[in-house]
Amino acid sequence: MEKIILCVLLVSFYSCKKDNGVGALKRDVAGTWEFEKFVGYPFNQPALPSGNGQIVVLGEDGLYERKQHDTIVFHGNYLLRTKKDCYQRSTDIIFSTDENSSGTYQYIEITDGRLLLSTPNCYQDGGSAYYRRIQ
Repeated sequence: MEKIILCVLLVSFYSCKKDNGVGALKRDVAGTWEFEKFVGYPFNQPALPSGNGQIVVLGEDGLYERKQHDTIVFHGNYLLRTKKDCYQRSTDIIFSTDENSSGTYQYIEITDGRLLLSTPNCYQDGGSAYYRRIQ
């Protein structure tokens, strides 16, 4: 389970040149989010209950923490910027962190009060991770 979350969150650090809605989204995503479920290859996971302890903290200042309950697993920075996907999607804003230098990223949006991180449409065997706000 942790490997799936890690794969979804493994991204690299990028520089941002202009807002393009990024500033507003950064204000909206700032807070504490708890992992809810993963949907995609190789399986669709049923929603985990509240209190499962798989936490992501996003600061409006770009700070990023990944926690397992109260234990910080990773602390670093995140960045939002725009990038066109190979197929049209509802947002062109991507999320990346300095947790991994492999250059991976996810598209980020808030849908129905949930944080959604999804792989680019061009990637085979991708998926989406859903988080519920807890603060």
